Amino acid sequence: MAEAIFTIPVTGTIGIEGDSITIRIRESILTIKIEEGKGAEAQKRLKLEPGQTLFDIVLNAARTFIQETGENEFSAADLYHIALYRYPEFNLRRNSWGSHVVSSASNHPSYHHYTARRRYFRYLGKGKYSLDQSLLPASQGGTLKQDRVRFPEGGEK
Repeated sequence: MAEAIFTIPVTGTIGIEGDSITIRIRESILTIKIEEGKGAEAQKRLKLEPGQTLFDIVLNAARTFIQETGENEFSAADLYHIALYRYPEFNLRRNSWGSHVVSSASNHPSYHHYTARRRYFRYLGKGKYSLDQSLLPASQGGTLKQDRVRFPEGGEK
């Protein structure tokens, strides 16, 4: 169907009463009922638990990556895919995700541009990060064995 944009000067009234809108133009009346529900905008918003932030999800994704792979070198995309899998109910946006990862690496060149910052990661260059030693995940109630986690070259051991 082809559409054309046009303007016609018309005099009428618009009335809002309760959950309906009534438009009157001369003898014609159009009534539209407004229903509450999940609109497109409501579905696009990220809804976290009270007290939970996107930084918490970033940190959990990094810990999951390390537990599953045994490596402490990852990209923002690696963490993003883990978060999408673990939290399918959240509408995670990739650009917002990348910003949170950058603002979690205190040695990243763009770190100073962010007002909300964390010190979760070390930026290794070329889009790679490593989790800070003090934040390594616990494995079955104990501490994660150092020999199981592979640190990037020049990293802590």
